[in-house]
Amino acid sequence: MNQRRYDIDALRSIAMFLLIFYHLGQSFTYNARNILFVQDKRPVDDIWIILNLLNSWRIPLVFLIAGIALRLSFSKRTQTKILKERLKVLGIPWIFGSLVFASSSAYINGKFYGYPFFNELSNLIPFVFEYNGLHMWFVLYILIFCLITIPFLKIISNTNEKDTIFSKTLKKPGGIFLFAIPVILEGQLLNELRFDFKIDYGDFYQVFANTSHGFVLGFIWFLLGIVLTSQGDAFWESCKRNWKVHLSLGLLSYIYRLLNGFESGFALDNRLIGFESFNFIFLMLGLGAVYLNKDSPQLTYYKTAVYPVYIVHLPVQMAVMYYFAGVNIHPIIKFPIALFLICFLSLTIYHSIKNIKPLRPLFGLRNK
Repeated sequence: MNQRRYDIDALRSIAMFLLIFYHLGQSFTYNARNILFVQDKRPVDDIWIILNLLNSWRIPLVFLIAGIALRLSFSKRTQTKILKERLKVLGIPWIFGSLVFASSSAYINGKFYGYPFFNELSNLIPFVFEYNGLHMWFVLYILIFCLITIPFLKIISNTNEKDTIFSKTLKKPGGIFLFAIPVILEGQLLNELRFDFKIDYGDFYQVFANTSHGFVLGFIWFLLGIVLTSQGDAFWESCKRNWKVHLSLGLLSYIYRLLNGFESGFALDNRLIGFESFNFIFLMLGLGAVYLNKDSPQLTYYKTAVYPVYIVHLPVQMAVMYYFAGVNIHPIIKFPIALFLICFLSLTIYHSIKNIKPLRPLFGLRNK
């Protein structure tokens, strides 16, 4: 348990990049204006084929990794130290990122769409915090999950690394699918409560931000990260052993939903979407455990850079698309150019602040 999991560092970087990729993809859809993203002049519905492939598992993967990271930290630090560290790494960047970068993103969108409401700070700041920091919302959720679970880490963690009912289950063929049950049950809960405006639990599985559905599902994945990591080698070996099964089941579910247009029959059943999400997430964990659990200079760079890059990327994206949206270039060409510019400019901001000691904590970077 004390051995560093380089694959988790790599998957965290990949997950954050997928969020950036997904956010840019939204700017090429007809949904962009509804979620306050700058919209390209030539939106294309076909991009949803790619976005829907990522949609069900990109955010749950982040929550799972956060739970895994918390449990790994508990092997090396006391609960008090972990609490202080999480408040610094999550709390400070959430406040700063919301005030500066989420507000900047909303302001740029206001200019693009001609919304005078966003011209006034007295409107802009409350709006951003009403929606939990816009793109920073999940950082707040992870902080809350940490505050809830840290006092109970000794209880929910297998600190002695002995065989438990969970580790024994993981060693059995198909045992990993026992842990899909809470995810599927949450999907059933969403089936029962969606479109109920009195309860306001959530409407669609993939809408995680600022919904009760996103909070409950996020907490389930966060807890799964802690519990499964506590099973030691039984968990990691299960990931290695089953990734091909997860690939097959995840693709079968996705193809079924694709053929039904994501909108009819069982393709709308949140239990199926939850099970699909489960399989793609454990596919990623399996591939990571097999191929990515090794250190490298590239990994050292990206695991440090990816969090600050994510914090700054949204206003950078909005600024790039503000000037780029009206350019008459086919989206197949425009998308990779815009993605390169967003990553390049965000990395440039990261490099401009990474050696300034007072600024590092604002971007979630530890001072050495």
